[in-house]
Amino acid sequence: MIHYFDNCATTRVDDDINELIVRYNSDKYFNPSARSSYSLEVANDIADARERIAKILYATDGSILFTSGGTESDNLAITGALRAKRGNIVVTASEHAAVYNAVTELGSKGYDIRCAATLTDGHIDTEDFLSKVDDETILACFMHVNNETGAVNDIKAINRSVKGKNPKTVTFSDGVQAVGKIPVNLRDLGVDMYSFSGHKIHCTKGIGALYVKNGVRLVASMHGGGQEKGLRSGTEFVAGIVALAASVSKAAQLVSGNTEKFLNFKQVIRSALSDISDMKENCTREVSPAIMSMAFANIRGEVLLHMLERYEIIVGTGSACSSKNKQSRIAKAIGLDPDYSEGLIRISFSKYNSPDEVQLLGDKLAICVTELRKTMLGK
Repeated sequence: MIHYFDNCATTRVDDDINELIVRYNSDKYFNPSARSSYSLEVANDIADARERIAKILYATDGSILFTSGGTESDNLAITGALRAKRGNIVVTASEHAAVYNAVTELGSKGYDIRCAATLTDGHIDTEDFLSKVDDETILACFMHVNNETGAVNDIKAINRSVKGKNPKTVTFSDGVQAVGKIPVNLRDLGVDMYSFSGHKIHCTKGIGALYVKNGVRLVASMHGGGQEKGLRSGTEFVAGIVALAASVSKAAQLVSGNTEKFLNFKQVIRSALSDISDMKENCTREVSPAIMSMAFANIRGEVLLHMLERYEIIVGTGSACSSKNKQSRIAKAIGLDPDYSEGLIRISFSKYNSPDEVQLLGDKLAICVTELRKTMLGK
């Protein structure tokens, strides 16, 4: 039996979601842009899914645009918002690669990229971020939940401050690790754009969405038949869209109960590691209950990951979307001591995890760290 604790990377698809996807691929497979009554029914299903998600996330003051996932949503937000030919873009050093790389690439096109600092636990250094916003700032990007450390940023306050300095600045937040994990009220948060993904909340891979507030004008990413308000042409992934609405609904209902459950899980792991020295938990305040980021001195996280696999336990070492050198970027961004920078592991929970397997994880993690240190230090 596999004990899976890398739910930030992806999640198991719920059985009923799989059944829903099969039904739309096998029985309701019609093209929503065609003219038959069957196609019209499918088009209505897409509209219903869009409306359902908007209501759950309090996003009725804007549009929900369906994409292939978080990366496409991030890129559509960033490149689509750049109607001006010049100006500066403010981003944080610890953003997900889909945001960070998309923004830094724009530096080669003449935009002034301003990278704000990150605190040692992964929170945005708000003072530094705001100091980089001025009258020429055309886009400000600040993630909701840090996908490496779990730090939850006060994006409502950041958004308000950015708009206070420059009301014309378009604001964007990556919410991929937030939706379904913490409460999300987009009307209250106030950002102009917000992205999320299906496969982080027990839906299928290949579906995501971007919220765009009314009045925000984007440049199309693909041209064709005019789907998704002309911003992302192409035949819609109907099965994924309907499944995403169902998954968002289910996940939102479980946020409160999962929060209590996951916080208890963290305590179990802390207790199991109480005798392990030279270890730190990277974020302990205003943190996602679903993410536990840890660093062990003088240990390689990848080796520790593979040692845990002997017990059929799967954890992560950071963003699954990053290449090998990207984790060092995050470690550098949070100012992690060099002795700890290679010893990062990320534990991320889901509703399928049980107290018994969390205890197993804690116990085996302590054993593996002890064994690895004995091997490395020759003791």
